[in-house]
Amino acid sequence: MTAPQPQSWSGESAEFDEYAAEYQGGLDNPIKRMMGSSPDQFIAVKARWLLRREPQLLKGGLAVLDYGCGVGSLMRVLAQLGAKASFTGCDISTGMLEQVAKRWPAALGAPPALAPQQGAHTPFEDLQFDVATISAVLHHVPLEERPAVYAELGRVLKPGGRLYVFEHNPRNPLVRHVIARTPIDRNAILLDASEVRHGLLDDARYDLETDYLMFMPPGIAVLRGVDRLLTWLPMGAQYAVAARKAA
Repeated sequence: MTAPQPQSWSGESAEFDEYAAEYQGGLDNPIKRMMGSSPDQFIAVKARWLLRREPQLLKGGLAVLDYGCGVGSLMRVLAQLGAKASFTGCDISTGMLEQVAKRWPAALGAPPALAPQQGAHTPFEDLQFDVATISAVLHHVPLEERPAVYAELGRVLKPGGRLYVFEHNPRNPLVRHVIARTPIDRNAILLDASEVRHGLLDDARYDLETDYLMFMPPGIAVLRGVDRLLTWLPMGAQYAVAARKAA
């Protein structure tokens, strides 16, 4: 297998557009299908973790940005779990953004506000959001363009705001195996949690913590407690870097 070739992240928008209508969160991979029967089961692991960190999401009043939101799965699952935030999503793929409203259940009310990205850059005001998430995005961003992503996230986040970075954990050999065989990830370059922490600190002052997630198959509810006991162990399929911006 040849190594991924660097390319412009903004140039990948057409590629993501091709996957938009049929996008199923990587469940075209048979090994991932063995771990869970729907993409939402994997997303819900992150959503439940986030709600434990941000209980205010259940009360309303927070402005939340999902950067690189894709088809809006994280925002939708959060809303289905009771989050009442003011959601905004952005993505480089207009095809993905077109899917957000189509997949947003009417029972959840109006779909999130949406905006296209120009590469790393967004049209939002400085210091606009209380909370920002970026989930399974950075591994698609070429190494030389990642600093611009960290800078943009820092720009739009309020002082004291919280940023949550979710990524595939390259320390987990099963993750590397699955990513290498998933079509939408064919150009992916996985990154360790330490790269995220250093990248954020190169741009702004943050208080940082890291948890590891998804040790157990996400579809088995009785095993969720095991995951919560192992957040310190750097072998989960996912990790979450929590960054609080200096006030």
